Amino acid sequence: MLKRRNFIKNLGLSGTGLLLASRTLSMPVSAPAAGNKLLRFGVISDLHHLQFGKSEESRLKSFMDAVMKADPDFIIQCGDFCRPAKSEGIMTEWNRFSGPKYHVLGNHDMDVCDKATIMKLWGMEKPYYSFDQGGYHFVVMDRNFLLKEDKTLEDYNNSNWGPLPSPLRSFTDAPQLAWLKHDLAAAEYPVIVFMHQPVFLSDFFQELGNADEILGIFDEANLTAKQQGKNSRVTAVFMGHDHDDRYGERNGVHYILLNSATYVYTDSGAHFYADSLYAFVTLDPSGWMRIEGRTTRYRDEVPEKIKAQFPTSISDHAIRLFSRKEKP
Repeated sequence: MLKRRNFIKNLGLSGTGLLLASRTLSMPVSAPAAGNKLLRFGVISDLHHLQFGKSEESRLKSFMDAVMKADPDFIIQCGDFCRPAKSEGIMTEWNRFSGPKYHVLGNHDMDVCDKATIMKLWGMEKPYYSFDQGGYHFVVMDRNFLLKEDKTLEDYNNSNWGPLPSPLRSFTDAPQLAWLKHDLAAAEYPVIVFMHQPVFLSDFFQELGNADEILGIFDEANLTAKQQGKNSRVTAVFMGHDHDDRYGERNGVHYILLNSATYVYTDSGAHFYADSLYAFVTLDPSGWMRIEGRTTRYRDEVPEKIKAQFPTSISDHAIRLFSRKEKP
């Protein structure tokens, strides 16, 4: 298997990082009447601005130009977006869209800072949260915790995750898991979840953290919803991190692994895409979710095995999330 982890050197920067004091509650966004019109959002993941000292403003501009033309209901980035310094151009591009904008924390967003610092740049009030819009309940998770020797967890900050072996990464803390159970139980609409590190479909089996706990929460919430006759099931989960293009279904939940906007990293180095990758997702009142992804090519010549294993695309999909009779 080609290795795509542990490729970022420990930056050796000092700094203790600020622990976030509050990790509870949902973001209060009012929901329109359920199921009365199409809901559309734009999504981009793993931009990695300045990851190799290279500006990725042009890639984000490509996405934002498409956003301004499509005028979706909201946009969201699924982690590994940018750093706190020299990202003014990135934020200027991002803020061209005047509608709702949401962020997911990725591991590389804390390469040179703590969570509080990057969240301040993004205007992100909480590391995890939820909101209702267009007859759907959206959940954003933070899986950036490390497992310490004493079995407690600590936040990612200043590349502290980099030197550690994969089994100690990508955890979700207990307060967040408790919040997730409560949030899903209280949901009134079908649920769509966003996270950076995958809980399903990943080849990196040693870097799943406590994914099994999250999957168990989804399973239990969906069983309860079914028993209560509610249409508030977890229906889809969008994930980044792996720089790959995959789709799969588990226990009635649809999982979408979003490709990087920028490159794939293998044991032969970073292989950049010629154009930015992103997608627009349409949620139809009839229960269909349609994903319109972008396809490109590698910017430079790459080995055939790279072309064969790693697609330069985010695939199109038409997925039925629920039937008309289940419509909320």
